[in-house]
Amino acid sequence: MSSAVVPFRQQAQPDAEAPPHNIEVEQSLLGALMQRNAGMAEIAASVKAEHFFFGEHQEIFATIASLIAQGVDAVPMTVKGYLPKPEIMGVSAMQYLAQIFNTATTVQATGYAKIVRDFAMKRELVVIGEDLVQRARHGGIETASGSLIEDVMADLLVTRAKAPDDKRTSLSAATGGRWLLDRIKGIKAGTVGSTAISSGIPDLDRVTQGGFQRGQLWLLGARPGMGKTVAMTSMSRRSARNDGVLVFQLEVTKDQQWARYLADLSYLHNRPLSYGQIMAGHTDDEDDWRLADAEQRLSKLHLQVDCRSGASVAEILFAVRAEKKRLAESNVKLGVVFIDHLKFMKVSDRYSGNRNLEIGEITGTLKQLAKDEDICVVLLVQLSRQTEAQGRQDKRPVLPDLRDSGELEQDADTVLFLYREAYYLEQKIKAGGDDELATRLLDTKHSLEIILGKNRAGPCTTLNLWCDVAASSIAQHARGPV
Repeated sequence: MSSAVVPFRQQAQPDAEAPPHNIEVEQSLLGALMQRNAGMAEIAASVKAEHFFFGEHQEIFATIASLIAQGVDAVPMTVKGYLPKPEIMGVSAMQYLAQIFNTATTVQATGYAKIVRDFAMKRELVVIGEDLVQRARHGGIETASGSLIEDVMADLLVTRAKAPDDKRTSLSAATGGRWLLDRIKGIKAGTVGSTAISSGIPDLDRVTQGGFQRGQLWLLGARPGMGKTVAMTSMSRRSARNDGVLVFQLEVTKDQQWARYLADLSYLHNRPLSYGQIMAGHTDDEDDWRLADAEQRLSKLHLQVDCRSGASVAEILFAVRAEKKRLAESNVKLGVVFIDHLKFMKVSDRYSGNRNLEIGEITGTLKQLAKDEDICVVLLVQLSRQTEAQGRQDKRPVLPDLRDSGELEQDADTVLFLYREAYYLEQKIKAGGDDELATRLLDTKHSLEIILGKNRAGPCTTLNLWCDVAASSIAQHARGPV
């Protein structure tokens, strides 16, 4: 037998046209595993039999894995006995196994495993690309370009999700404890960044151990009129002082959202500007000066707002990665992604007609996105009508008011509810209220309750804040410009 292993006969096409692969690396990985069976534990989470290009290598890997799992030494002699064919690539199975065993240049399998997995992913990308070319060239009138883009993005998202995570996920008790203590020391010394991004509301930061936590999914829920977009506007611009913030505004128009930011930043307690006034241009010279100053302060924030009519999880994922790359060029780290709101998110056809499963798919994927990208995802949700049922005296929301799916409560790390008594007092007064209700309305006009319905980091409590809904502003106390 020659020193070079005979190439797989199945590869009859020119090398330039062959799918991405590396026969020498596959052989070296298999040889390294037979020389050192303990290497299987180091790569088992990232490499499977199907990641090998050659069918014979898939069979060899599966046999090695099976033998090791059963406590049997996986060496050429034992592996050979369980292979389905007596020959491999034109030589006897025993010769082939002995050759790759003896020529393995190292017993460390992890480097080879990364390359094998990388080529497997590249082959998947080739398939996606070739399918796109065929559909784009030959698809009929029913094959819209927008549909093709969404399908490709979904396929790429699935492929990316299969990629092994370079972060170390398994630690021993001794190593894990030491890692955490070292991390705590680093945070105190300032050499390790905090996992929290300030919400700009001191009380909220206090009860959540610093604010929006990286790797978590937060829900911001309320009935219409309670101020979901107001809270999102004020919190997102405050969080963007030091960390990157990306907002997906799927509900209101571009001019409405930017008018809200300017109304918030130009706020004066004795002369607030509503976002409606700003949009309509009903401003005088002094107002224009305030807006120009607000625009200058807004321009210094690490804030990106994407106003579109709807977005799929795949579209959000790619936008997040693009924004992380853009911010990294300025040495800024993306911290929080706000999505306003759940109702306008696109879903796949997988669970068409079953809203519970559709929402579960969205929240489960967003939770994974938060962990994978080391960000906090804040999803705005609308609560069910049962909050306003006639027989219900206290209309403050609770967890069962999350509409459509128990997956919302299950997947969320933190759930914030908004409640404004003034909203319901206004309704009662319009229906024929008395002077006592009018007095109560004056007292509560600028009151906002943030109710923590779920809080992994601390107590479930209620925070009493100040707000001006028309000016899209919330704060710890009544405020001037901040």
